[in-house]
Amino acid sequence: MKLSFVIVTNNTSKFIGRCLDSIKQTIENQTASKFDAEIIVVDDASTDDCGSVAKTALPEIELIQNSENKGYAAAANQAVERATGDLIVFVDPRIEVLAGSVRRLMDQFATNASCAIAGGKVVGTDNLGLKTVDRLPGLVANFKRMFGCTCSKTRNAEQPTKVKFVPFTFAAVRSDIINKLGQLDERFYAGLADADFCRRIVKSLNPSYAIYYVPQATARVLDKFSFQPECSDYALHGSAVIKARTRSEQMYFWKHYCPFTALFFGGMDMIVFTIRYAAYLIPGVGSKDKRGYACSVVCESAKAILSTQLGSQFPAE
Repeated sequence: MKLSFVIVTNNTSKFIGRCLDSIKQTIENQTASKFDAEIIVVDDASTDDCGSVAKTALPEIELIQNSENKGYAAAANQAVERATGDLIVFVDPRIEVLAGSVRRLMDQFATNASCAIAGGKVVGTDNLGLKTVDRLPGLVANFKRMFGCTCSKTRNAEQPTKVKFVPFTFAAVRSDIINKLGQLDERFYAGLADADFCRRIVKSLNPSYAIYYVPQATARVLDKFSFQPECSDYALHGSAVIKARTRSEQMYFWKHYCPFTALFFGGMDMIVFTIRYAAYLIPGVGSKDKRGYACSVVCESAKAILSTQLGSQFPAE
């Protein structure tokens, strides 16, 4: 079996070296059942010499450098087109793959013929599992997010578990599945391309396709400020993170449901966060950052509804 590791990077020169080193160690420390591997890195118009840092850290990688930011899905597809492996392993440059984890993903495919995607567990710098989302966007997942909860059923799972969604932070996908269902939808410029792909597998109604969460396959975050809840991300990066999420959700609901669904969830975001903003005005309950976050969600949700025309259009700006 051959693996193709796909890494899309944008201004992550601080982490890409350690990420590549962990993958290199994974490949070199094989014991039983050897496998071939290739590593394809797409530098999506970084401004911090991320591409050259990656090439210096691991000269044997195949490096694709974009002169303009194409977005995650389009950049990942560039790598997928060049990949020759039986499995495409998507790795976020802000994580390091722990020893034996890739083998655990491979074992899931080897022992379960129905496995189309296998996603690993991501732990924080304290080695505790992150509250990563494992549900597709929808009524339960979105309402939990609106009220500050993470929709995760698998955080404490100890054995491989069938799910409907695994983020492509650290996940392996059968290349033949990509060939059958098509590559990542490049209209998801700013996010949810992985959720869209998982949804396409669920909608295919093919019993031979299943998605598994494999907790024994573990990757560790290299920066404690990465993969934080949206409120924390807003405090670090501003409204850009909310803009990306709201536009992607509008596109997702339009594509897989209907424009009224997109309007419903966009409207619910506005209503819920208006109420939260009012609550944050109460002394001792809110703070300036929380009020700013709630206000930004209301504004960006309204803008997303208008600019995407309920998800039917997806402007990249």
